[in-house]
Amino acid sequence: MKLLLIKRSSLLCDGMMELLRRQFPDCEIRHCNETNEDVLIRYGQQSDLIIIDIQMPVPLKQLANYYQSIDKKVIAWVEDLQDPNLASIFELALSGYIYYDVNEKMLTEAISRIHAGKRFFHPLLADCLLDIYVRSQHKEPNPPLDVMSQREWEVLQLLAKGYSNIKIANELFLSDKTVKNYVSSILQKLNVPDRTNAVLLALKKQWVHL
Repeated sequence: MKLLLIKRSSLLCDGMMELLRRQFPDCEIRHCNETNEDVLIRYGQQSDLIIIDIQMPVPLKQLANYYQSIDKKVIAWVEDLQDPNLASIFELALSGYIYYDVNEKMLTEAISRIHAGKRFFHPLLADCLLDIYVRSQHKEPNPPLDVMSQREWEVLQLLAKGYSNIKIANELFLSDKTVKNYVSSILQKLNVPDRTNAVLLALKKQWVHL
């Protein structure tokens, strides 16, 4: 196995290199702190497995996609669980995701597992991925207050939930007649023939979410 570590030089980096050489004595292990894309491409072509520190000032997504296109196994090295780029890095579907607070045994097992064609997710990063997924499923609506009033938008939200006029009236403490007026106003402002089309338009524009 030929392993490439793309990471800034530091005491942590030196410790990783020492650990890797100790655990994989028969492997060729190279460290690169270059930011030149041509150099990184060339080094990657000569490697089987590539660990990239996501904090490196390099075009990570492009490099990772290129490495994977030529059948290289790529591991993201993560040091900040709050990194705003984590969601997009998870989308790359790399061979592995390792958090820096990893012990020698886990790191060795992770690299061995990935080299054997399997995937590895550090437990803390797996929890982080789950949190990102859950947040993505709870999208905040974008109220069209430049198109309709706050109260009309509240009625539209309840229409999207399938509420009848009477149920909307009870929910918002309004009269049935007032709700009918709001619905008529919404249809007119959205230029749609009925409440079904009003909801479809609101969903399309992401004003409401089911």
